[in-house]
Amino acid sequence: PSPSHMVSPDARSLPTNAPLTKTTDTCPKRPHHGDPDIKPSIPESTLKKLLQLCVCENTFVFNGKAYQQVDGVAMGSSLGPLLANIYMAHLEEEFFLKNEHSFSPSFYRRYVDDTFCLFSSEDHVDLFLNFINSIDSAIQFDKEPEDNDQLPFLDTIIKRSLNSVYPDVSTRVKPTDKGLFYNSQSFIPESYKSNLIYILVYRVFHIASSYTIFHHDLQVLKSKFLKNGFSSVLFDLTVRKFLDKQYTPEEQVTTVRRMKVTMLLPYLGPLSVFIERRLAELIAGFCPLVDFGIICGRGRTIGGLFSFGDGFPLKCGGGVVCGIGCGSCGSGAACVGGAINAMHEGFCGTGGRLHPSTESTALLEHLAEGMGPDCEFGTDGIGILDSCAGDLGLRYAGGMHLERSGQTLDTREGSMPLEMVWLVVLCL
Repeated sequence: PSPSHMVSPDARSLPTNAPLTKTTDTCPKRPHHGDPDIKPSIPESTLKKLLQLCVCENTFVFNGKAYQQVDGVAMGSSLGPLLANIYMAHLEEEFFLKNEHSFSPSFYRRYVDDTFCLFSSEDHVDLFLNFINSIDSAIQFDKEPEDNDQLPFLDTIIKRSLNSVYPDVSTRVKPTDKGLFYNSQSFIPESYKSNLIYILVYRVFHIASSYTIFHHDLQVLKSKFLKNGFSSVLFDLTVRKFLDKQYTPEEQVTTVRRMKVTMLLPYLGPLSVFIERRLAELIAGFCPLVDFGIICGRGRTIGGLFSFGDGFPLKCGGGVVCGIGCGSCGSGAACVGGAINAMHEGFCGTGGRLHPSTESTALLEHLAEGMGPDCEFGTDGIGILDSCAGDLGLRYAGGMHLERSGQTLDTREGSMPLEMVWLVVLCL
């Protein structure tokens, strides 16, 4: 309605700014203290520990150096949007959905970090923004008010309608969009090209709030495909196929269940179409109860022959037997051990041999006793002695290196005794 003011408060870098301690405390409580008819099979304490293992103390590599992320969900983590969404839902329920204020929006909808609000007065916008920014210092919002009676939200443009109380919704095209798709001459299966048109027409159709808007957005989309070399005939045929499916749905006929078989083959141009047709004819003749299909992959590309990206530091690798020595006492005061996961985590992570929270390790005891004024175990001094694929192999290799190194700090609890190693070798 016209008296309302549209605003979109957007959270700043929500997944990476979500506080880990509060998030891992909140997430396990929701399934266990929510719907009484749905109880998770995993205990709350166990679920919390699993979440902490997945998102806390993550390591990453930048410019050839290894770093540890102390707070916030790691960029690119699959758990990032999920945990951020759960934490945002917790803030909403606890602070402003249960307790209405005079400046609360009359309409509120959120999708992860993007929010759409309607306010009865423009004065309420800043009051509400100041309120939500005071809830948690880690989660801050910026407001995006409507401009010229319209507001961009997610992939849509919401615009006030002159003829209806409901707004006009159209597909949003960002300023950075270059309109680049597959070129029509690309060496890919023809189904890839027609399916690209199909899914974008599907998107425009379901976003548009009227047929007038759908027709306009469809013409904009068509002009982009024509600039990429696509034919107008292919675009129009694909649009007709989509609309026919929407308005003349196929009748479901109950038949004998057929076994679905899919074969992956490299794309070889027109030859692939011929092979697919011939195989389908043969299988239909001999195995009529098989629903056969072929997926043509792109095969090898020039880009696949080159490797890009930073090199992986050795201390971030796993499945290794490593050793570390005291910088002051020499090789005698050293420790040898295996790390099935990241080597750096085995020494410096939670529960590691050099982590302050660990109850007792030979390395920490050596430092506490103060054998020398310059005693220290630096991570740069960790060396790779051997590598193995599994935990048992690491224990065997660790036992052999312990006998050879002559070190004095390892208790051998995690390694295989040397007599057991030789017994296994003789048995083999």
